[in-house]
Amino acid sequence: MGLILLIDTALEVASVGIAREGILLCKRENAKQNDHAAWLHVAIQEVLTEAEIDIHQLDAVGIIGGPGSYTGLRVGMAAAKGICYAQNIPLISVSTLRLLATSVQDEEADLIIALIDARRDEVYAGAYDRAGNVMLPEQAMRLTPESFQDICKGKKVVLTGNGASKTIEKLTNKDLFLSDSKHAMKNLAEITYKKFINSDFSDLAYHEPAYLKDFYTTAKVNQ
Repeated sequence: MGLILLIDTALEVASVGIAREGILLCKRENAKQNDHAAWLHVAIQEVLTEAEIDIHQLDAVGIIGGPGSYTGLRVGMAAAKGICYAQNIPLISVSTLRLLATSVQDEEADLIIALIDARRDEVYAGAYDRAGNVMLPEQAMRLTPESFQDICKGKKVVLTGNGASKTIEKLTNKDLFLSDSKHAMKNLAEITYKKFINSDFSDLAYHEPAYLKDFYTTAKVNQ
């Protein structure tokens, strides 16, 4: 039947939705990033109720698997895995960067670079051609004026994601296009359904969010 619960807590705005066979039925959003953990389970119950679906009817859970907010990714993954274990259904994980790239509508783009702000001069980046083939593997990188020069030559390049603006400011090459497209739950619904019918599932026991770099914090030193 392809009834999939969708969870996205990777970036500033968290989303939860229900989709049937790749078509989004309903969704909830939360723009307060610090509240994602408290909001998530309430939102899941709300979309199940609105769609008139019992949790036992779910066929899978689709999750944005990173990169993104360290805490947000852990919150979303824990919820998704818990539901999958309890209901004995598969987990479907989708890259945040690939989802951003698939949301770009410019059909003339030769190359789409998806970028997530990782603070200071750093971004999480991945590049794809119009067909979705990987042209630059997803990675954490420090921006320099020469970043992406090799893969951009002779191409119409579109940058997308919340790290796109600061990337253009940093680069020597200004002959680039900014996309105002935002990834949407309907895009996630379509991708997860394709993965569902192809049995492209993640291992529940071992799958972890794609952080792309180590999490660290500044510890206080006792004087």
